[in-house]
Amino acid sequence: MRRWLLYCVLGIIFVIGGMLRFHNVNVWPREGATFDEFAWTFQGLSIWQKGIPTSWSPHKAYTNRVEYYNPQGAHFTLVTPYLEHPPLFGLVAGGYASMNGVRTFDEVTIAKIRPLALMMGLISIFAVFLLASSVYGSTIGLIASGLYATIPTIVVGSRLVQNENFFIPLFLFALYFAYQYIKKQRTGTLILAVVISALLPLAKIPWIAAPLAVIGMFLFSKKWKAAGWVVLATAIGLGGWLAYGYATDATLFANLWKLQLARYDMSFDSLFILFRDPVIADRALVDGWIYFGWVAMVLLLVKDVRKNVPIIFGFFAYMAVFVFAIPSEPLHGWYRYPFYPFLTIATAVFLKEFFNKNYLVTALFFITTGLSMFAGSWGKVLGFSYPVFRTYLAMIAIGALPGIFPKLEKRKIFRWINIGLFLIVILLSVWTVMGYNEQ
Repeated sequence: MRRWLLYCVLGIIFVIGGMLRFHNVNVWPREGATFDEFAWTFQGLSIWQKGIPTSWSPHKAYTNRVEYYNPQGAHFTLVTPYLEHPPLFGLVAGGYASMNGVRTFDEVTIAKIRPLALMMGLISIFAVFLLASSVYGSTIGLIASGLYATIPTIVVGSRLVQNENFFIPLFLFALYFAYQYIKKQRTGTLILAVVISALLPLAKIPWIAAPLAVIGMFLFSKKWKAAGWVVLATAIGLGGWLAYGYATDATLFANLWKLQLARYDMSFDSLFILFRDPVIADRALVDGWIYFGWVAMVLLLVKDVRKNVPIIFGFFAYMAVFVFAIPSEPLHGWYRYPFYPFLTIATAVFLKEFFNKNYLVTALFFITTGLSMFAGSWGKVLGFSYPVFRTYLAMIAIGALPGIFPKLEKRKIFRWINIGLFLIVILLSVWTVMGYNEQ
């Protein structure tokens, strides 16, 4: 693809992704869908202003507690020193709020802090493009970034000032730089991979997934020294956080670790809830793009690992941490966000390799994505329509005929039908985002 065309298409994707994220950014998800948005900002503001972390927490391990009501009437239990999470993302969120004129907790509103989420969302679109194009080429990079810009669950979720939305782009950048080092042996890319990987656990301990993925990539590629540097840098970073926590309040810090390690109900159901309870934050949205993303990921995993190294190691590193430490808690949909870039890239690979080539799997794609988008857009705004619903299914069936009768593959009409259906699904996805509400 010519460079000017690549930049033009990528620019259009950025504009669309930005507009969809900006639409109703201060409305949905509603204020209070998660008060973590305030907690991260409080943490950073207090550190920047007083040098001591203070934030909201319901945990009884804290003894220094103050009941606080903000001007909107929301209740927070503020605790000091707040040692529940490392400070990196709090410093980013609080620093952004300070630059936006916020000086006190009373001044923290979603209108003043969510623009940070918009920026992180746009950076994530670029990170998806960068990683996907480096592994699979610019065409898949554009498809993946285009999907990431428009899939409703991803768009609405990326409006939240959540640590996961900070983790995603940096995680993808770490994988990208590690992959570039494996391919080209440039010291600069190694340094960037090491630094980003080591810093991420200082935003949230589960982000140890990043150094684990990068270490796995280096070991798989026999880059032993590079893996060692990641181990060393990560150990230094985590060691500094542990030393700070114990020096500040050893008893509190130890109790918080005990609480976090035994916080979740570890069972098969806590993993199966990924598929059974499709929440964005605390409200459900049945999004076929996400469901099909898991199908596409399975298709990707049966391929040669060497051709998919960053995607496979990134996906499994977060899956391992998720299963080991943070299985999906009810009404905590953001824990799933780090899966979505990999599901999206896998879907882009599917569209490149299977779309209009395996007609039956293409039909499965349209059933999974199209029907859910039909329900979230047309069905929600205009009401369910049997004629439209059945016409869509009939078009899917017609488009799938070459999968049953191979001689029809030479007829271009079936390809054009499927291309038309794909455009319809994309338009319905955009409509679903524009009409999303939690009422």
